[in-house]
Amino acid sequence: MYCGCRTMFLRVAGCDYRCSWCDTKYARDVKQARQLLFEEEIVEQIKERAKGITHRVTITGGNPCIHDLSRLISLLKNENYIVHIETQGSIIPYWIYEVNHVCISPKPPSSGNMTDYASLRKIMNSVVSKELKVVVGTEEDYLYAKKVHQMYKHQPLTLQACTIGDPLPMLKWLISKVSLDPEFSDDVKVMPQVHVLIGIK
Repeated sequence: MYCGCRTMFLRVAGCDYRCSWCDTKYARDVKQARQLLFEEEIVEQIKERAKGITHRVTITGGNPCIHDLSRLISLLKNENYIVHIETQGSIIPYWIYEVNHVCISPKPPSSGNMTDYASLRKIMNSVVSKELKVVVGTEEDYLYAKKVHQMYKHQPLTLQACTIGDPLPMLKWLISKVSLDPEFSDDVKVMPQVHVLIGIK
């Protein structure tokens, strides 16, 4: 929903999944973290780099929900930052209800992971501002995305064409499929993985 909006990205190391097409393998394990920082240090770095231009922070991973980020979120909100979280929805910590927006990206079959539908249901039935995003790389993924959409039709959904090699064939295929599929509502978006295309790590 917020693709294209200015934000500071905070990538947290550590993940409970091992997606076959993971584009951030360097963030899978906590030991791979480039820096080990206290919460106050993170906030200071964000303030320094944001330079007052943006007041949105997007925390992603890995999976940020494997950590206790309650203090960090409290400090960011005290500095008037809008806090977004990106997660696959496999772990729903208590502090996630304190953020401004959650992008839940359940992983499709081609990732090699199984969706924890109980955890997904927990966050989807909450009052927190949220959206869904599904990466699609195969026909099976496409059917999975359709299933997720049917389960939560009232929620915004973005389908991202899986970017392995040349992204255009997959993107064109996905656009043509969704354009002719009456089971997807007009609120479903198709997009490339922009961060991969422009080389943001």
